[in-house]
Amino acid sequence: MSDGGVEGEGALASAVNADRLATLGMLMAGIAHEINTPLGALASNHDVVKRSLSRLHDILADDVVDEQELQEVRKIVRALKGTLRVNDLAVERVLALVGSLRSFGGPDRAEVDRVGLAEGIETALTILRHRIGTGIQVRQDLEGLPPIECYPVEVNQLFMNLLLNAIQAIEDHGDGTGVITVQGRRREDGVLVEVQDTGPGMTPELQERIFEPGFTTREGRVGMGLGLLISRQIVDRHGGSIEVESAPGEGATFSVFLPLSLPVGAGRP
Repeated sequence: MSDGGVEGEGALASAVNADRLATLGMLMAGIAHEINTPLGALASNHDVVKRSLSRLHDILADDVVDEQELQEVRKIVRALKGTLRVNDLAVERVLALVGSLRSFGGPDRAEVDRVGLAEGIETALTILRHRIGTGIQVRQDLEGLPPIECYPVEVNQLFMNLLLNAIQAIEDHGDGTGVITVQGRRREDGVLVEVQDTGPGMTPELQERIFEPGFTTREGRVGMGLGLLISRQIVDRHGGSIEVESAPGEGATFSVFLPLSLPVGAGRP
């Protein structure tokens, strides 16, 4: 590979890292809220467990349990079982969020890996859950997609950008409710993933500009600055393609094709 190619890869890696950090910074307030909700449940339930154990200790202190106390013990045990079920869900939620952040925000790996796209998209949706809220429905059809050879962190950033762009489009349109559809299918030589939103759509003139550096006209659709430009650079590096199909009032569909294997010169060992 030429020095220019190496420098180009380094510049893209730096841009992806900066874009990922900027995205995470923007999402941190919402993520903190997502974590605080299960943590609040755990804190409240911890107090319930403490008081329940204290009462059980009092009942058993004299080594004599009458029928009324036995009924109370059974009631306390049933309540503790329900409390622990809630705690299990809260812990799972926190672990899922932390795991998603670690997967998305970790340092770039120089080595290439073969991964499934569905997992990376699920990670992005987990991080974006607070932005999706209850007004946006997400429909997915990603079953049966084969793993591809890629730079996983870059591909995660690619779909994070596209999903966030779809959310912003819906947020800026009408009452902020809508549908995001993510579907993928295998092609003979790769995988095609489409991210469709029910936002305001775009004019042909706007579609020609969405990949320009710093194009951030939220009213026109894009509010991510370099997000879509970097997305295209990531796709190009992987030897794929990205296209947009849209019309005013009809939403937009971003179609991403990624080959099963990296092209020669893209860092593949």
